[in-house]
Amino acid sequence: MGKRILGALMALMLMIPCLAAAESLPLEGAAPYAPVESALSEDGMSYDDGTMSVKITTDTVQDTKIYWVEVKITDPTQLRTALAGAKGTQGAAQPLTMAKRNNAVLAINGDFFSGHNSGVVYRMGELLRNVPAYTRDELMIDANGDLTILAVAPGTGARKITEGIDAYLAEHEIRQAFCFGPGLIANGEKLEFNYREKVSCGYPTRAQRMIIAQTGELQYLFLATEGPEQDQPGLTVPECVDLLMARGDVITAYNLDGGNSTHIILCGEKMNAKEFPKSRDIADIIYFATLVPSDAAAEEP
Repeated sequence: MGKRILGALMALMLMIPCLAAAESLPLEGAAPYAPVESALSEDGMSYDDGTMSVKITTDTVQDTKIYWVEVKITDPTQLRTALAGAKGTQGAAQPLTMAKRNNAVLAINGDFFSGHNSGVVYRMGELLRNVPAYTRDELMIDANGDLTILAVAPGTGARKITEGIDAYLAEHEIRQAFCFGPGLIANGEKLEFNYREKVSCGYPTRAQRMIIAQTGELQYLFLATEGPEQDQPGLTVPECVDLLMARGDVITAYNLDGGNSTHIILCGEKMNAKEFPKSRDIADIIYFATLVPSDAAAEEP
């Protein structure tokens, strides 16, 4: 019995750094803690520090390399966004620079909302733009880290989007809102629509793609593909949707900016299209941060 008690106490002592790290991160500014170096796998394709995990796998579909990025976090504040410049400006920067500046464990490109002037945009709980447009599906992320798509019928005007967001705000806090689109999967079902009635994202053409999805509570999935910029065919949006539906675990999925904006950055290293150095400056990133304080990580044996 004594040995069991001693063993339990030792296990508890080992858990103390993680327990101390289990507080939510502040919403303002960059994430406070740098990635834990020892949490990165030897092959550089996965990361696990006890408060979040990332797993990157690759495959080839129709002669195109694709990336599956699975993410699990323990607190919604670990899912974050960052801008290249000051709020309300047209700033743009290299994704790798933005990821390092914000202590991102994992970073992917956002929706380049500064490249146009429509849509409803929230970042880290702050409303940056309120120009509803029925041609732009909205992706909203609430304070629980859950993804919801708001899409309205063509020709219904901005009023329907406004009403939908107001109804959403009556029950949720909006942490992030994106306006690239279109929305692809909601409640596990493929969304049916006429892509010609949406803002163009090259829906039926083969291209480099980035899609964000949710697979469970505080569990996320990103699907990224190579494309013509990497001397590969690329995939259409419908082909990406078919891949997501085939997994059987996708609850919500939404199309983000693609082309040379497509970036997967893990612990300060770009993981996709490594042999093709061309990289576009972008306006914003979506990123995930650790809850482990830097001093606690430094004390690990």
